Amino acid sequence: MAATVFPISAERLAQRAEACHKELLAAKVKLTTPPVSRLELQSIEPTGSKGDRITGARVTFSFTVEPSDCNTWGTIHGGCVFTICNAAGKIATAVVAEGAKNIVSTDLTTNYLAGVPVGSTVQVEIECLRTTKSIGFLRGSIKDAQGTLCYICVQNVSFEL
Repeated sequence: MAATVFPISAERLAQRAEACHKELLAAKVKLTTPPVSRLELQSIEPTGSKGDRITGARVTFSFTVEPSDCNTWGTIHGGCVFTICNAAGKIATAVVAEGAKNIVSTDLTTNYLAGVPVGSTVQVEIECLRTTKSIGFLRGSIKDAQGTLCYICVQNVSFEL
């Protein structure tokens, strides 16, 4: 069976992701910039296409938990998980919806399944399932180094083209 060929190169998709990441960091929001700055892009996998555009993509990052990301029990705190999912979702949306700007979360639900201690490196995977002309639908997960599912999220974003 032949591999699916997507109409946009992996390099172009990575450029979209990097541009959105830089935009998020340029906002210099005191509480969110530190964890967002440590998201390391690992891969982008298109999950669908229609004509000359990507209709879905799975974007994977790594992230190392630092003491400033943790609660009093030494595990990553909920606000940090929320911030990571929010930023990763915006980046995944930018990968799929070329030209998307002013990407804003309209809904983000996170579920906490297991704690991740300081010093751990986790895998953050966000999938943009679909976009319309102004809305993106996403789901994601954060897994520890052993592959244990620790956090899940569902997110909707709005944007302008």
